Amino acid sequence: MPIFPPLQVEVTIHFFEEGISDQEKALSMQTWDVDHDYVSTFNLDIIAGRDFDYKRSADSSAMLINEATLKVLGISAEEVLGKRFSSNMLETDHEYYTVIGVINDFHFESLRESITPLSLVIGKNPGSLAIKLNAGDFPQAIAQIEATWTQLAPALPFNYYFMDASFNDTYQSDQRLGRLFVIFTVLSILVACLGLFGLAAFNAEKRTKEIGIRKVMGASVGQISFKLSIDFLKLVGLAVLISLPLGWYAMNKWLEDFSYKIEISWWVLALAAFLAVGIALATISYQSIKAALTNPVNSLRSE
Repeated sequence: MPIFPPLQVEVTIHFFEEGISDQEKALSMQTWDVDHDYVSTFNLDIIAGRDFDYKRSADSSAMLINEATLKVLGISAEEVLGKRFSSNMLETDHEYYTVIGVINDFHFESLRESITPLSLVIGKNPGSLAIKLNAGDFPQAIAQIEATWTQLAPALPFNYYFMDASFNDTYQSDQRLGRLFVIFTVLSILVACLGLFGLAAFNAEKRTKEIGIRKVMGASVGQISFKLSIDFLKLVGLAVLISLPLGWYAMNKWLEDFSYKIEISWWVLALAAFLAVGIALATISYQSIKAALTNPVNSLRSE
C-alpha cells in the first residue's frame, strides 16, 4: 500500500449526503485541494469511476473518495458513484460535490494511524505543488523550478522538500530508538560474554583436580567439557525463560502504537533463544575444552 505525506494543511470537513441534514449522520473526511494531474502524478489506482478530466467543466464540482470512505458509508464502489455531498464549510460556488471515482487507499499519515476517509476536489488556490523529477541532476532541476517560481510569484518565498525525506522524518524517533537498541544489545552481549568467559575460567581452575581424576578414570574430552558447561547452560536457559516473555511483552507494547503492525511469531522467540544459548555455549566452550585437554599428570601434581 503506497505511503504519501500530505502536501498541504490537513482539513477535516463534515459532508452531508444529498437529502440528509442530520448532524449525527455527517461524514467527516479530510479534504484536499488538488488539480487534474494529482492521481496520475502519484500513480494512484482508480478502482471505480474515473479521474478528473480537464475537458469536463463539471469536474470543478466533482469529488474523488478513497476506500476508507466506502467502509464508513457501508456501500460498494459502484453504488457511491453519482452520489452528491454538500458542506457549509467549503467556500465554493456550487452546492454539491458529485462522486465521480474511488481511489485506492494510501497512507497519508503516520503508520501509527489508521487510514481515514479522504476526498480530493479541484482546488482554486493550491497552497503547494507536487513535482516529479527524473533521476539526474536534482540541484539543477531545483534551480530551474526556483527561477520559474520567482518569475510567477516573486513575493512568495520558495520552499521545497523531498517526499522521501519527509517520510523518513516521520519515523526518525523510531530509527533512533532502533539504533540505540542495537548499540545496547551489542554492549550487553559483550559484557555478558566477558562475564561468562571469566566464570568459566574460574570454574575450570577451581575444578582442576576433579578434571584430572576424571581423565585418569577414562572420561573423554567431550564428557569433561559437557560437565563443565552444563551448569552455565542451566543458568542461561533460566535467563532465556525469564527474558522471552518480557521481550515479547515489551515488543507488543511498542507495536500497540501502530495501527498496522506485524504479529510476533513463535519462531522469532525461538531464534532469539537459540542465538542466546549458542553465544553462551561458544563463550564457555573455549575454557571447557582447554581445561579438558590439560594433561592430568600436571593437574594432579599441581594439586
